[in-house]
Amino acid sequence: MEKIALMPHTNHLLPGGRLEITIIESRFIRMMKDALSEKRQFALCMLNEGTESDPVKNLPAIVTLSKIIDFNQTDGGLINLSIEGIHNVKLSAVYHEYDGLFSGDAVILPSWSPLPIDSANECLAEKLKRHFAYNQKSKISDDKLKYDDISWVCQRWIEIVPIEVYYKQLLIAQDSPKLTIRFLLKLFQHG
Repeated sequence: MEKIALMPHTNHLLPGGRLEITIIESRFIRMMKDALSEKRQFALCMLNEGTESDPVKNLPAIVTLSKIIDFNQTDGGLINLSIEGIHNVKLSAVYHEYDGLFSGDAVILPSWSPLPIDSANECLAEKLKRHFAYNQKSKISDDKLKYDDISWVCQRWIEIVPIEVYYKQLLIAQDSPKLTIRFLLKLFQHG
């Protein structure tokens, strides 16, 4: 079991995904310094919109261990981080540190195995390609795009589909992406 720093956020990140976030609070700057100096890892924790005021009550059990892949400081003094999701981990305890930073005891969960796209679910990969092309929000470099892996495709959809964190947690807690595939196919069939 490893003690990690926790960063609650309304943007969601899963293994293999990338996200840009801005930090201004000293507790998160400390978290960033610890991560960059390899003193302690950190995880991004999914929050629903509107629950930022009381994150301790809303921290999910499954969070995404992340790494900083780039950072820069803006003219206004803000720090922009580019982070990548590494593993899902399960929290067994949560602590509140002296400066308000949350930390927790975490155990790495098994990753979804890569699975090839098949004719029944290739529409999910095609829709994701179109979504990223239209929104240009994908911070994933071309060599890391895995549109031929349904596990990777499903994790990207879980990151961006606007559903409650409870349901996202239910999907990522599964041993495979099968439930997510069924959910997404139904969603797009009726959407």
